Amino acid sequence: MKTPSTLGQNNAACCVLNVRYKLMTTLWLIIQREFVSNVLTSRFMIGFVVCLMSTAAAVFVQVEDYEKRLSAYHVAVREHQEEIRAWELYSQINPKAHRKPNPLSIFNVGTEKSGADMVSIELATPIWEKEAQKHGSDNPFLSIFLAIDVIFVFKIVLSALAILFAYNTISGEREDGTLKLVLSNPIPRDALVLGKYLGGVLSLFPIVTISFTVGLVIAYASPATDFDVGDLLRLVMVLLISLLYVSICYLLGMLLSVWTKEAATTLILSMFIWGILTIVHSNIATFAVAKFPPHKSQPEKEARQQIAQIWEDFKKERAAQVLKTIGHGHPISAISYEGEISVGLNMSSPGELGFEEFYALKPIHKMDTTKFQEVLGYQEPLRIRYADKAEEILRRREAVGERNRQFAKTLSRLSFADAYRFAVGTITDTDRKSYNDFIRQSRSYKGQIVEYLTG
Repeated sequence: MKTPSTLGQNNAACCVLNVRYKLMTTLWLIIQREFVSNVLTSRFMIGFVVCLMSTAAAVFVQVEDYEKRLSAYHVAVREHQEEIRAWELYSQINPKAHRKPNPLSIFNVGTEKSGADMVSIELATPIWEKEAQKHGSDNPFLSIFLAIDVIFVFKIVLSALAILFAYNTISGEREDGTLKLVLSNPIPRDALVLGKYLGGVLSLFPIVTISFTVGLVIAYASPATDFDVGDLLRLVMVLLISLLYVSICYLLGMLLSVWTKEAATTLILSMFIWGILTIVHSNIATFAVAKFPPHKSQPEKEARQQIAQIWEDFKKERAAQVLKTIGHGHPISAISYEGEISVGLNMSSPGELGFEEFYALKPIHKMDTTKFQEVLGYQEPLRIRYADKAEEILRRREAVGERNRQFAKTLSRLSFADAYRFAVGTITDTDRKSYNDFIRQSRSYKGQIVEYLTG
């Protein structure tokens, strides 16, 4: 038998469920209304076409550039393999580390086209990035277009589109008087705002998803792209991050729409903040850190002077050992011969980061090079050791520059637009870290070669 208290509890529970059901129904109606009102507008169609065409054009350009870079990479690797087969002398040993183009750079270029694509590994020369160590075309007129990728389009076009969708969600209805009419019904304000937000964001998601899918289909159609399962999973993560970025942009526009009373004011303020966050902020942060670096880097001229002094110290130490061994100060004096001979010496010029000496001895059958080879056996480990000292100076300088770049990156992260760009770069392995890993692996490769030759 049910007591009055039990009946009261059941009635209260039914009332709560009824209220929740009505609230969810109202929220769903608001979402539907906002979604339909956005999709049926001309700005939706215009924004959809602009985003789709921009994404497709960006992918076409990046795919063509990727094919060129990949072809240049294969040619460079093949030519280097042919060079290796032709090596006959110790002085000819010059391995090269090539950086293979990343297929995900079609969607996010990042640092893929900055820095070196090839590192020349010389035993007594520090690894030093050179602009000439690049694969593919260096046409300066194409640099602007080649910097435009899918993420750039999403960062600029989609963020602007999200703000254009959101700027009049509240202030526009306040001006038209429809907001008072809606609030005259028993609708909680938080449900109204949440419904408008979800409806607006859901109306933008098809634009993002379809544009990204079309770009993926275009990229996948190229015979040069070789996306594996891992790459596809990374692209799915990029799509999810892009949807989150668009929703944040929409939320910003909606927040400004709540704060302002007129839609025109909201639009002006929104576009001003959009320009600051998407275009101006990162450039100002980069320029400020470059102009006023928090960590002072050693000037390149001073670093080169220190390296030059290191090689002078090497010459002195070598001369002392050679003098002790053969009684003369230069290795070439260790050669004994009969008759006429030809001796050529080619030495690296002052100011270079490494130290090279090439000896041309003719005819070799008239010479006794036993002591000369003994001197070289001492010289090469010494030369490599001094090259490591020179490389340490460059590493310290690079470390300071990297700390400044990280500081600029931290400042840029204050903008969610740049935070989006950095997040995508991390996912696609096209950020600065991936390039630093390539340089680090090149140095490790050099160390293995040196250990093999001297061990």
